[in-house]
Amino acid sequence: MRGDGLSPQLRAEMVRPQLTILGAGQFPTLVSRPGAQVAGLAAGLGVVTFEDRSGRGWFKGGHNDSTGNMAICLEARRRCLVMLSNDVRAERIFPDIARLALGENDMPWRWEYGWYAQASAG
Repeated sequence: MRGDGLSPQLRAEMVRPQLTILGAGQFPTLVSRPGAQVAGLAAGLGVVTFEDRSGRGWFKGGHNDSTGNMAICLEARRRCLVMLSNDVRAERIFPDIARLALGENDMPWRWEYGWYAQASAG
């Protein structure tokens, strides 16, 4: 969050929206869903940036067959959350943990996890 080890210019460049993301999901299909894009979503340098109710935020997640992880930072609040799991199924509770730790936020869970749209629709 502080940019330790980075120049202020490089830190700012890392979280600057570099390229607008127009897809409705991280791994879009060939089927277009007009109007389903996430407003304010963009690629930064190694992170995905988004607009939170408090200002700019960014995140980076990943997983393999057995582990899951996610880092979320809210710039204006100067708050970050890093979640590491030894079981990929833990990703299902990441949205709830983020809400508990960071308060209400606008992390684009539906874009990050295709299942989240299905889970929250029901």
